[in-house]
Amino acid sequence: MTFDTPAGRVFVDADATVLALGGASWPRLGSDGGWVAAVTQAGIKVAPLQPANCGFTAGWSEIFRSRFAGQPLKRIELSFAGQRVRGEALITQGGLEGGGVYALSGPLREAIAASGEAVLGLDLRPDIAVDELVRRLGVPRGKQSLATFLRKTVALAPAAIGLLHEAAIASGERIAAMDPPALATLIKAVPVRLTGVAPIARAISTAGGLAFAEIDAQFMLQRRPGVFAAGEMLDWDAPTGGYLLQAAFATGAAAGRGALQWLGR
Repeated sequence: MTFDTPAGRVFVDADATVLALGGASWPRLGSDGGWVAAVTQAGIKVAPLQPANCGFTAGWSEIFRSRFAGQPLKRIELSFAGQRVRGEALITQGGLEGGGVYALSGPLREAIAASGEAVLGLDLRPDIAVDELVRRLGVPRGKQSLATFLRKTVALAPAAIGLLHEAAIASGERIAAMDPPALATLIKAVPVRLTGVAPIARAISTAGGLAFAEIDAQFMLQRRPGVFAAGEMLDWDAPTGGYLLQAAFATGAAAGRGALQWLGR
């Protein structure tokens, strides 16, 4: 093995090597996926590295972007392709990110790759049934502005109300002209059209990597006896949080045990 270090190039003749070179989502810290070219040149299959637990782009209007970028959508439910998760999302200059979005990033990424877009559903008041929303929205609002009425009656934050406006305008409507059933339905299922995936350098983690068919039960590369791999180098995807860390630790421990077995064979 050859290492470039601050003291110069170092050569190590190792009997066993464990590779834990990461994915490509933290290039500023060295995890830039630079190992992929060398591994593929050696004939070892690597699934393309892709953003995981990542944000997505959306075609916000300028007024929505300028007013609400940086504001959270709290206590919402996000849905896509039959999956539903509770969490939060953050409105960004270019789209959406945050824990709730990250949990659905895999299927959203695949849908965008296949068709160029994905429509994410947001339930802005998941703890209130649609019938109850209709009842509350049917109360006369008198001289209150619509924003004040929605804030007091169904506890919507300004960013959530702005998102309702954004979705209604995109479909050629105005929420002020909607009757209570239509507005309640929109609150329970705001469509957000996502058109792209945020750059991998901004992602929390990476999908793709060394194909599992290339390693044995001890995490050793079958084409390179004595060389083991672990962590985000491997082709797996997991939700952010303890799941990512646990998978990295677990595969690292397994590769370490495999290396010990190899050395003691």
